[in-house]
Amino acid sequence: MDPFNIIVNLDGQKFDLNIHPQESGVFKVLYHGGLVGEIHTDDRESWRATSIKDLDPELELPMYEYDGSIDDVRIILEGEHAQQIGRAIADYQGG
Repeated sequence: MDPFNIIVNLDGQKFDLNIHPQESGVFKVLYHGGLVGEIHTDDRESWRATSIKDLDPELELPMYEYDGSIDDVRIILEGEHAQQIGRAIADYQGG
């Protein structure tokens, strides 16, 4: 599947995220061209996150770095953020 964009509302702010599908149920999440992390699902209802610090350091994608001068809210892939992004991915895919 080709990469696609979703818009999610995280902590009261809208984010345009670029999603790169990997093997079944795994999606790389990019923001401003930088990798935020991955989210995973087995059933399209419960999503788990892997932050960039826990991913393979040999990845050929630039890592997202928070910049307080341009980013109002820091994206951290955990808890509700992962669930919201996962639901947006499922909606985009028609599920």
